[in-house]
Amino acid sequence: MQPEVGPHPTLRDLASEIGTVQVYWSYLEAEMRRQLLEGDDRQPDRTPVVYRWRTFIRRALDPATCKELTERLDGIARWRNLLAHGIRSTSANPWQEASAFVECAGFDGVIHRLSIGEIRSLAEEIDRFRRGIRR
Repeated sequence: MQPEVGPHPTLRDLASEIGTVQVYWSYLEAEMRRQLLEGDDRQPDRTPVVYRWRTFIRRALDPATCKELTERLDGIARWRNLLAHGIRSTSANPWQEASAFVECAGFDGVIHRLSIGEIRSLAEEIDRFRRGIRR
């Protein structure tokens, strides 16, 4: 017999949304790698792909477009990095509204709370960014 599930997100739902962020981030990095290879990027392999891509677009794009892209990337990377490296606690009570969230510690020690909806929106923004940089 299946256990009864409440009307609100469970911990599994929350974990799934966090996983979606990580998968979409990996798709973004794959697109960046593809562009670097096509652009004959010669930076050392141990340099993080996001850093290499930023350097690459400075040479390939006009300054205004480059600034816009790096500012958007900085914003999504900040939240993605909190989920990838800073989760301190999770909560999800399927019987209580708005209980599905994670608390993450930033490198500055500040604690950030992200709801399941905000995490879902982050995944969508990462995917929009990736599709927007495709050539």
